[in-house]
Amino acid sequence: MRKANNLKALGDIAEVRTGFTFREKIEELSTGGNAHVAQIKDVRGTLEAINTTALRAHQLPKIEWQGKDKAFVGPGAVLLPSRGAKGGYFRASYLMADPKPELPVVVTSQFLVIIPKPGVLPEFICWSLNRPEMQHMLSEGAGSQGTSLVMLSTKMAKAIELAVPDITIQQKIVHLNELWEKEQQLTQTLLKNRETMLQGMFQHLIMETAHER
Repeated sequence: MRKANNLKALGDIAEVRTGFTFREKIEELSTGGNAHVAQIKDVRGTLEAINTTALRAHQLPKIEWQGKDKAFVGPGAVLLPSRGAKGGYFRASYLMADPKPELPVVVTSQFLVIIPKPGVLPEFICWSLNRPEMQHMLSEGAGSQGTSLVMLSTKMAKAIELAVPDITIQQKIVHLNELWEKEQQLTQTLLKNRETMLQGMFQHLIMETAHER
């Protein structure tokens, strides 16, 4: 039965699975490597550094992968943190096609991997999951009451309901969100440049004061 207001369960519009469970500590490589690895610290760091949910493979650390190819995750996959402190970080990102030559990507079990079905844009799912009301629900841990740790299972994720309009509306929303992200990036750059300039001025004034003594 069709749900009101275009609400659809995430499990109906996408495949949802856990990332790969590494049994040993991940060894990141400064040179070489045959795959990239997506870990929460790197994905979060990239999002905070350049203020975008679009994740490119070459931004991720390299590893020497000896497992099976079925663990690889391609462009268009949405990555949603699967665990964390209550009230903590649960921002979604998505892997986009990278113009640079790239290695395959392995996503750790710190994430749920969401593969949209035809007719649903990964950028739209990412935007939907990052809306304030959804982030509040995720970070407060629906089903995790009484504990300080939020664990988001595939079953819980599949039950999340999103309002899914037709593809034309999805594209408009994604376009507006991209413009907003770019505006935030420009503002962030301007503030950093302003800070650098002011620090130089402060230093110059301090030096002038020292010379007058």
